Amino acid sequence: MKILNHQMYIYNQAYNIFLNLWQKENSKNKKLDKEDRVFRNAVSYDTVVKRALRLRKLSFSTVVTQQARINFLKAVKKSFSKENVSKRLKAIEIATTPKEKVKAFKLGMPTFKSSRDIFQSFNWNNQGYQILDDINNNTRFKTLRLLKTNFRFRCHRTFPNNYKLSSITISKDAIGYYVSFGIEFNKQVGLVVSKDNLDITKSIGIDLNAYNFAISNNVDFIQDSNIAKVTLNHLIDNGATNRKGLKYKNTIKVHIRKQSRRVLNELKNCKQSKTKFKLGSNHKKTQKKLNKLTKRISNQKIDLYHKITAELTNKFDLIVVEDLKTKNMSKSSKGNEITHGKRVKQKSGLNRTILNASFYQFVSMIQYKTTMLNDKLFVKVNPQYTSQECSCCGNIDKNNRPKQDKFKCTACGFEINPDIQASQTILKRGLESFGLGTSLVDLNKHKAFRSTSLEVAS
Repeated sequence: MKILNHQMYIYNQAYNIFLNLWQKENSKNKKLDKEDRVFRNAVSYDTVVKRALRLRKLSFSTVVTQQARINFLKAVKKSFSKENVSKRLKAIEIATTPKEKVKAFKLGMPTFKSSRDIFQSFNWNNQGYQILDDINNNTRFKTLRLLKTNFRFRCHRTFPNNYKLSSITISKDAIGYYVSFGIEFNKQVGLVVSKDNLDITKSIGIDLNAYNFAISNNVDFIQDSNIAKVTLNHLIDNGATNRKGLKYKNTIKVHIRKQSRRVLNELKNCKQSKTKFKLGSNHKKTQKKLNKLTKRISNQKIDLYHKITAELTNKFDLIVVEDLKTKNMSKSSKGNEITHGKRVKQKSGLNRTILNASFYQFVSMIQYKTTMLNDKLFVKVNPQYTSQECSCCGNIDKNNRPKQDKFKCTACGFEINPDIQASQTILKRGLESFGLGTSLVDLNKHKAFRSTSLEVAS
């Protein structure tokens, strides 16, 4: 695997050289008029990188450096897109302290890559490779011949007929190495679900919570297939309680304490002896163990989410979810040097539960499985007042939900589990705004209500 590690290092070095050249070019052009400004082309970037790598006496493949340049130019183009520019301008307006202003100016801009990070990768184009059958004739494995070397890998899914390979990405993390193939192929589609042939009984709304996913329809088939526990025929357990480290809780705590003690001791020694801060080999070994444990927990979550989303997308034709802004929901209440926050510890605990649920990851899995793989319908709706609106009569009142675990409509008296009720409201809004992605319900009539409680619906 030394060859792969070396190519990942070369990819990072080439990317950093491109970024350094681009930054110097921008600083020079700022002082000049628009007519006198000079910009590099792709060929000049490649020649400078090749010269720099040869001066460092590093062997490299031109394909890797070219892919680094392509990805860098994509990152630059993305940093000046309308979305990123608007986010940057908003962050600059909000920023009050010098630290916040520096972060605001760098928001969305390409950053330098470090070869010390756990996750590393490099890209390859669709030339100079071979995908061969396994030497031992095992159908689960195949051999990738790349860089004059054979790499045996486990093939999780078979390649479709008449596919065309566009790119190869080789990556590594705390556990091992992975290869991903970007392919293009023609798929035969039978009946495409549309507005005209949609069966409403095969439509569901999903309310995303910290410890479960509330589905508007009966989903006992998920528990029957031993994927996840289902309560009240509608609430799917998302495994958050297991992911809190019940299995590895003690070992993770012991390793974290060891690491903190080593860092503190090294800081004291540095101050006393006035030497550089340097951690030993035991620190690296313990960190590797910690990375493996956290990766196992995240893999369990991804596996569970894939199984749940696959069952839902195969069973139902229309899936409606909330358009949640996880970044805004999990913002810290710490404040800054000028304005200090309140109830910081409580909010940090709430943020951990929100981030542990991984709403964005779950929704993105549903989105590509419904639209790309199964040619079905997927809609996002406004999440505002979904927990306060009655799915029967449409009455919106904060008194509809007097407690976290109780919903009773003040107008019609409809009483049900609040999470299930929210999923039914989400489905109702999705059917009303079918195909538009936004709800037709006018929510501007109601005043915004924010609960003072920091509890999370479970």
